[in-house]
Amino acid sequence: MRRGAWHQFGDRSQKLALEQLQNGIGVGVILSPRDLSYDNAKKYAAQYHALGAELVIDQQFYVPSFSNKNLESYPTSQYRVAASCLHQLTDAQLANLSRGLQEINKGVAANAIIAPAVVYEAGRPDIVALNAKLFSAARSVGDTLGVPTLATVVLGNSVTAADQTVQTALSQATALNADGWYFAFEFSSERVPAMRDRVLRCCVAGLALACTAKPVLHAFAGPMGLLSFGFGATGAGIGHSQNLWHFSRSRWGPSDGQGGGGDAPARFFSAALWGTIVHPDETAQLPQGVRNQVLTPSPYVSPWNRWQANKHLVHVICTTLSGVAAQANARVCAQSAVSILTQARTLHTAVAASGVALCDGTNTYQQNWLSAVGDLLTQRADEFAFLELL
Repeated sequence: MRRGAWHQFGDRSQKLALEQLQNGIGVGVILSPRDLSYDNAKKYAAQYHALGAELVIDQQFYVPSFSNKNLESYPTSQYRVAASCLHQLTDAQLANLSRGLQEINKGVAANAIIAPAVVYEAGRPDIVALNAKLFSAARSVGDTLGVPTLATVVLGNSVTAADQTVQTALSQATALNADGWYFAFEFSSERVPAMRDRVLRCCVAGLALACTAKPVLHAFAGPMGLLSFGFGATGAGIGHSQNLWHFSRSRWGPSDGQGGGGDAPARFFSAALWGTIVHPDETAQLPQGVRNQVLTPSPYVSPWNRWQANKHLVHVICTTLSGVAAQANARVCAQSAVSILTQARTLHTAVAASGVALCDGTNTYQQNWLSAVGDLLTQRADEFAFLELL
């Protein structure tokens, strides 16, 4: 697995990712069958590979009964049924599922197989058994194609509520004979994960997976990808849409009918704030010295509109993460994140002192992330030392 930022697909991601890769931004692509038909996935996969990117496809069985037109175009569509039905698959049906997975991954020339899995829940041994069965079907594909097989480890809200349930779920997941981990952590519906205890728990879980000495791809990382390499991840999935900034099952459910945000003004992602600011409505109110610090340059700042803002966000986050990922080890990556967040907190103070209140509450998580990373470095020193020996 290549180290760095991976483009996490959502709606209308295919051309955005292509343009970023053409500009040397990102090391890999995570395809989403929810958002891209099988024929288009194959077409774009060839273009991404030609630009030197690695590629995987997330089978997205998180809500296994969910389907749409794009998902129906894949050879595995008949297995998008309720989890209780999946649990009853016969050996012949599992073999057929494997053939479908093989066709898909061969079709896009995947560099690794992401095993389908439903979300892990506390006190659900049936889900553990089902995920083991699905992993077995994927493992045979990886062995046949000669590529690694990653186990999908998505920890649901009932798991992430307490340290003990996280540890139990991780013990169950890491019992799988995987070559690496496709890891996601379900947070609440907040725009950016902000609760200190949940953020710390996510980092601890990621660190535990990294200490298996196998690569970790942190899926749906979004802005929190700043912390990914500090807990030992090899890659972090970055997408333009807010529903890609942390894992949420709502992406695989009925639409809320709210569309893409209506007439909401474009948000400018500032590396210095490590958050968004409305541009130009809020940036124009800042003193020039503060404004100059806030406005991170990119190739996408002119002309300015919401789609340019999406491209800018991906460019800025991926560029920053590339620098963090280049550090010597996880401990130094965590310290690099601390430095960025400390500077962001200082600049947020300057913004507040100028009398500008940012409407997105984008200054609500930096201190909590700082505290969480500080706790991680202090409480998990042995794990960091172990990673440094690998």
